[in-house]
Amino acid sequence: MSGALLHSLSHNWLGKADIAVQSALLAGGVIAVALRLWSRRLLGVSLQGNDWLILAALTVMLGRYVVELLLVLLCGLGLHTENVIAIGGSDAVVRFKKITFAGDLLWIIAVGLVQLSILHFYLRQFQHRIIVWCTYITMTLCACLCVGSLFATAFICTPSKKIWLSELDGHCSNPKTLRLATTISEGILESFILCLPLPTLIHLRLSGTKKAATTLIYLLGLIIITITLIRIKADSYLNEDDITYTSARKSLLSCLVPLLGIIVACLPIMPPSIQTISGRHVFSSPTDDAAAYGYRHSGYYKTTVLSGAQMEEPEIPLVSVRHPPMAKKLSEWCQGQIKITSDWEIHSTRNSARMDKDSIRRA
Repeated sequence: MSGALLHSLSHNWLGKADIAVQSALLAGGVIAVALRLWSRRLLGVSLQGNDWLILAALTVMLGRYVVELLLVLLCGLGLHTENVIAIGGSDAVVRFKKITFAGDLLWIIAVGLVQLSILHFYLRQFQHRIIVWCTYITMTLCACLCVGSLFATAFICTPSKKIWLSELDGHCSNPKTLRLATTISEGILESFILCLPLPTLIHLRLSGTKKAATTLIYLLGLIIITITLIRIKADSYLNEDDITYTSARKSLLSCLVPLLGIIVACLPIMPPSIQTISGRHVFSSPTDDAAAYGYRHSGYYKTTVLSGAQMEEPEIPLVSVRHPPMAKKLSEWCQGQIKITSDWEIHSTRNSARMDKDSIRRA
């Protein structure tokens, strides 16, 4: 019977569109994560917590993709329920609800992991106290929403089997109310996540290329929020009597949120690998602020700054020199040939250890 549903794929245009879109976005997510990890390797930086979180999110979405394939190929997602029953029998609808239940749980986990990865990246990038505290609060809210949504979805019916076996004795809460509350909460948190770094970004002086990249990231973020809001309307069209057909559009919209989120989370970390592939330093400019540099090149040195109980390591380029008026005049007399020599020591206030560095001369 499942084989008959598989053969009906040629007439299932909604199912084919669902698989095509998810395949393309999943491939984009895999490429984005690969470039992110390659960038870390190029910089000689070990993987951070946000990298592991985005890897976990991609792994969960791979499982969610398998679930979607099963729904389309074996359960007739995209076909009218009466056709599914005629081809695959009533067991196909039961199987559809059971697999959908597993897919909903995976989707909630994936969205939560993507949100936590982006917020953890904020903690490593931005050091303003207000932004840090707001980020911690948002992380707590995202974690609570993820755990709460998991439990509410898993135990919406008592017993849980009643989710796919409606004839069993028991009780179920209103699934539409749960989905509406969860979707609205996600939209609010996603908007807050998108706005968190704005106070810092608007004060940075970035090159045209970096401004375009930042605009792209925010554009994708706005698309994700818009899709989240559209899902509210898609939920209102769900019809239990024709569940395999009416849930196809909602399923297609739902997959866009975590997959686009994975790509957005990787974009700020991808420049080193992109520059290696293109052979051009398209993202670097002497007009960029030092705080905008999130990666390390061979011409950079690291300065350790102790700020309270936190240790941060900003990257400061020796090659980017802003001339005061007198220095600019001197550079003109020297025909632009400036030699920078630095002798430095690092003193630890904790154990009074000292590291001396020989003079570094760079032309």
